[in-house]
Amino acid sequence: MSFGQKYKSFAESLGILWKKYMNNPVKTIEIKGKNKVYKNYRLKTISLPLFNQYHDMFYKYDLNLHKYVKIVPENILEFLDPIVLAYLIMTDGNFNKSRNRVRIYTNSYKKEEVQILADAINKKFGIYVGVLHDRKNQWILTIGAKQLDLLRNIVSQHFNFSMLYRIGIN
Repeated sequence: MSFGQKYKSFAESLGILWKKYMNNPVKTIEIKGKNKVYKNYRLKTISLPLFNQYHDMFYKYDLNLHKYVKIVPENILEFLDPIVLAYLIMTDGNFNKSRNRVRIYTNSYKKEEVQILADAINKKFGIYVGVLHDRKNQWILTIGAKQLDLLRNIVSQHFNFSMLYRIGIN
């Protein structure tokens, strides 16, 4: 996994969480841009058979594309809890200040899969989640202003402090 320079704290917290599955700590990488040097923070886990079950759960081989594609498992409801939702938002979410809503970028999934995820969040937590067309054939989840207090109460205690802005807490 690789994180930009403003995500150092989050990368380090993941490094602590995944420590027993890593041979090396989080590594700082300098990337030379045209006019500036950027820092990235990278962590790598070791390959272990225990990770295969997660790969099989979230990736399916597409015979037409001749590659594995990410999927939302039909039984995602079984795995959802406040921690899972928090990490989903910390890694794929953002706060849209002008609309006072949280967006979760599920662009790589089919619309039907995004709807399964939206329905699961609604059923598990009582949070209404909209499925919106983003661009081309890509769909995102949105959690509107009326649902933000409920969302924050459920997930904020599981957030790395540096990522709270993704649910509109600064």
